[in-house]
Formats: sequence, structure tokens, C-alpha cells
Amino acid sequence: MSNPADLLARVDRARDEHRRIAVTDVGTRPESLSILPLIEPDIIVLAPELAGANADVSAAARALHVLAAQAERTGAVIIASGVDSERHRRRALALGATYGMGELFPPVSAAKYPAKGPMTTPTWSTPPADSRSPFDIASAEQPSTVSTKQLLIEMSTQIELQASDAGPDTLTLGTFQHARQFSTRTRRRWQTMAARTAYTGVYGIEMADVSTPGIVTCSLDPVDDLVEEWNVVVLGQFFCCTLSAKDLHSGNSDHEREFEYVVSHDRGTVVRCARAVLSRFEARRAARPFGRAAGEHDRTD
Repeated sequence: MSNPADLLARVDRARDEHRRIAVTDVGTRPESLSILPLIEPDIIVLAPELAGANADVSAAARALHVLAAQAERTGAVIIASGVDSERHRRRALALGATYGMGELFPPVSAAKYPAKGPMTTPTWSTPPADSRSPFDIASAEQPSTVSTKQLLIEMSTQIELQASDAGPDTLTLGTFQHARQFSTRTRRRWQTMAARTAYTGVYGIEMADVSTPGIVTCSLDPVDDLVEEWNVVVLGQFFCCTLSAKDLHSGNSDHEREFEYVVSHDRGTVVRCARAVLSRFEARRAARPFGRAAGEHDRTD
């Protein structure tokens, strides 16, 4: 998925229409795991390779932890695909699947499992944000303070280090006001981080002209209020953090520029901040795409 803004908009429309959301082919690629907190799908369909005889054990183990955390938080239904034997079924159960699709199961008729109405228990637990500003979202939940750019650089660097160790399913986002703020030194740090995370995207005025392997770059409209902010957003299954700062346009030098900033580790806040940034991401360069969302799948067991 090369257009996160379109993906999130389609999910919002589906929610408004009380439709169920499913994500398919989940588990073999870290990108497919990284979008789960953003979408909070009702149904998660595992990639058939996870239940197969030649399944990658490390990929299955990674997926198991992520899926267990997601299902516990949201109550999402996990469906295994490619279940063609009893051995596949046992492996699927070990991965947390409660339903399966494959040659092991007979076809299911609509008469046996009639269509149901809208789900009465939603799986999405993150309320929509009242603002498209990550700073406004984060500062509504946490007190803000004022600091210089130099301190914020050090804070950002520490968050980046933690993001690099947060797991390959982690999503990282940065807004840098203008492409010139995405310096060569910063670019090297983010490229190193991108090599260890599922998706890394950066935003700023003229940022689409910056080509860095492994990083999605997208330009910011100069009239967008986000140009006044500096954000670092990290969203993983087991670590999440947002550093959001608003330019006060004061200070005698670049490193002495002052920002009002807030840091939050609250998952709901971080998810809303990530969505706010990604809602602008009509990505011009998709170094590594997101997974794909799909419609509702048949129930099979």
C-alpha cells in the first residue's frame, strides 16, 4: 500500500457504514503487522505460509506475539488460511487462530451461516482525534514545556535508538518542517533505523525531493499547520512514543530555537498522532509499501 492517507480514509468510511474490516496475508512481512494498530481490524487473515509445512519459525514466532497482543487489545478474530491438513490446523491453533480456511474444511453454505448484522462489539478502541495536529493531540493528554532545539535533538535521538530495537514490525514517522532540517547526519540515523523497522516515513516542505533508500518521503504543503511542528512518532506492538514540538519562532541561533513540546507513551495518543501524520501521506516515493486491506472473509471452521 503506497498511499496510507487513502488507506485510512477507506477504513474510516467503512467504519461509518458499520462494515467489518479485514486485513489479509498477515504475518510473513513485518509491514503487514505494523498496520494492525492503525486499522484495528475486525478480522485478521494469516498468510498461508504461516500454517504451511515449511513455515519460517522465526516469522511465525514474531507474528504470534504481535497477533496475541492485538487480539487481546481489540478482540479481533484471527483466521488461518491455507489449512490443508491436520498438521496445518494444529499449527494454526498454536498461532492463535480460531477459524480456518483451506482444503481440510468442507465448503460452507450461506444457509448454514446466515449473514449477520453490524457487529455489536467494535474492535477499534482508539477514539478519533478532534485535531489533525499531533501536538494538539498529545498536549491534550500531557502537560507541555518549553525547550531549545538542541535538547530536542538529543531526546529525538534516544527515541530513535529505542525504535531501532522495538522490533521489525515497528512504524516510525517524522515531520521536519522543511527538507533542509533533514540533515545528512539525521538522514543517516533514520536510514539505519529504517533498516530495522517495517515502515519509516518523513514529511516536510520539499521533502519529496529527498531520496533516501528505505524511507518514504512526502512533501508538506507550505500552508499546512504541520509545518510549524517537529514530530517523532514510533508505533510498535510493545513500544510506542511520540515527541511533538511546536516552533515558537524564538532563539538567537538555530540550535537555540525554542519549541513547546510534549512526550507521550500512551498508545491511544500515539496511534492518533500517527494517523494525523499519515493522513497527509500521499506518498510520492514508497520505498517499502504497507500491507493491503481487504473486505470481509467467509467464516470457516
